[in-house]
Amino acid sequence: MSTIQNNSMPVSPASSSRFSTWMRQHPLIAYFSIAFAGTWLLDLPMVLGRDGLGLLPYSVPMVLYIVLFILGSFSGPTLAAYLVTNASEGKDGLRKFFRRYGQWRVGLRWYLFTIFAFPILYIAAASIFLHGVPLADLRANWVTFFSTYLPAVLIFPAFITWGEEPGWRGFALTRLQESYHPLVSNLIVGFFHGLWHLPIYLLVVGPVASGPFDLVKFSTNVLAIMSITIIWGWAFNNAKGSILIAVLLHASLNAAQSWMGTLIPNYPQDAGEIAFGFYVVAALALIFITNGRLGYPSEPTDQKPE
Repeated sequence: MSTIQNNSMPVSPASSSRFSTWMRQHPLIAYFSIAFAGTWLLDLPMVLGRDGLGLLPYSVPMVLYIVLFILGSFSGPTLAAYLVTNASEGKDGLRKFFRRYGQWRVGLRWYLFTIFAFPILYIAAASIFLHGVPLADLRANWVTFFSTYLPAVLIFPAFITWGEEPGWRGFALTRLQESYHPLVSNLIVGFFHGLWHLPIYLLVVGPVASGPFDLVKFSTNVLAIMSITIIWGWAFNNAKGSILIAVLLHASLNAAQSWMGTLIPNYPQDAGEIAFGFYVVAALALIFITNGRLGYPSEPTDQKPE
């Protein structure tokens, strides 16, 4: 046994108990704290080095960069959901939580919405800006829907959304809606989800870099995520709290954005701004149509998703 092992201090049961008690008493505060800390700590090496703010004289190797970025989605939202659920509901709560990963019997219309909504939105936005050119591109390159878009929804980068959605909608939105109005709950989740992306906007090198930091760009992204969250929340509630549907919805948005780059080289920024406008219009329409309930049941006895 090494000297380090001999001198190491195990976590005392009292400390562990205090942490569990805190999570049980303040589940939402605990969730958001752990979700941010778990992700930002893994992003910190890139942010502090030459890949980001340049405060330290090193660059993170690309393989490690990608590994840390992917792991960060699981060590934040998913880990937070697991720890807080375990502390507040125990093993029975965890079983119910993980069961929602495979909750697939939600109705065909929600799978159709999940697969087609965001590609249609982005093609429409680009068509408005480019006067119908994307529709011609789609007719000529329709096979890319199967070769580029669908693999991205089902395989990668869909894998990353499995780290995010169990936390943001599977835990946070589910818990918030038990105590607050559905619209307020979705706006809270959307705001914190947008803020959680801050490290990406501090990175200037790498596959996810969006820097140097631009407050307007970052704030616009937060507002976009808040709008998208209303759309996602509406579908999530109608799908009875299915984490599977939440993951596929998030993946379809990311996949549609990537697909536009294949379908339309140099996808124009102005078309992206039109897409943002579509998010806002769709979110406002859903708020109006559902009276702000966004598919969440009105009866208290039926509020908790299956």
